[in-house]
Amino acid sequence: MNRLVLIFCAVLSFISTSAQTKTSLTAKQLYEKNCQRCHGADGAKGSMGAKNLQVSVLKAPEIVSLLQQGKKAMPAYGKKLSAEALNELTAYVKTLRK
Repeated sequence: MNRLVLIFCAVLSFISTSAQTKTSLTAKQLYEKNCQRCHGADGAKGSMGAKNLQVSVLKAPEIVSLLQQGKKAMPAYGKKLSAEALNELTAYVKTLRK
């Protein structure tokens, strides 16, 4: 897990907390809104210390935990995204792997 400490680095300083926003976005839209700034569209950008998601070896529960709790520059999304949205975002992130 330490290897990908900043898997979703500080991408936006704001995230809508409304229930509608939490569930209405597709997984790709969640990624674009919350992750793409640092990780890039293909997951390999590496801005601000973001890890390359194309080479990630984290398992789904580890990714969800990292998303929920955040780490270093990456914000915590546990209170901002629903469990369903976190799972969808995790599944999308795994599609970026090579």
